[in-house]
Amino acid sequence: MTESPTSQHRPAQTSDIPTILRLPVQYWRQSLAAAALVLVAAGGYALFGVYQKGQVEKAEAALGDIITTKAGTERIAALEALAKTAPAAAKAGINLELAKAAQGLGDFAKAASAFEAVAASAPSGMKTIASLGQAAALSRTGQDAKAVAVLETLSGSAPKAFAMTIDRQLAITAEAAGEWHKALAAYERMKADGNVQNASFIDARIADLKAKTAGAAKTNS
Repeated sequence: MTESPTSQHRPAQTSDIPTILRLPVQYWRQSLAAAALVLVAAGGYALFGVYQKGQVEKAEAALGDIITTKAGTERIAALEALAKTAPAAAKAGINLELAKAAQGLGDFAKAASAFEAVAASAPSGMKTIASLGQAAALSRTGQDAKAVAVLETLSGSAPKAFAMTIDRQLAITAEAAGEWHKALAAYERMKADGNVQNASFIDARIADLKAKTAGAAKTNS
């Protein structure tokens, strides 16, 4: 039987396409939509990155302006205000400058707080230095026990290259806090390391602290 002209020129329907070939036809719109979403997301992320970079540069420029034009309490106030609005990537540098300015004015409580803020977000190397600064500032405010706690936490996480520096500060701070067992342990770690220039001083401190801890043990028994 001869096909009618209508059937000869009828456009192909989706049902005329084999199933295995039909799926791409049915879902090509969804596929394109998904691809468009990916592109939009990638573009949005790129734009956000540019925005973030711009905000960091703006904060760094403001920091430079504060350092060059302000001093004393005026500098501290400006740095505190900037730290509140700056993006996370710029906060460490701002708080480090704030700690330095506060130390210069003898405001060690504010310096300790600023150092703590640096340690909370900075990379490991700067985190270690900031924590050492925090402990030193706390000691200057008479909070030796709190400084010991900061140093003990730092001792378990800092790079090995800082071990001697941390133990030295921990030994002195723990002794000032009357925590003789902790001071003794820090001095003994320093001696065990072997790379010390003041071995006679360390030996003397170890002997004195052993006597103190032994005396305390007798008193408590």
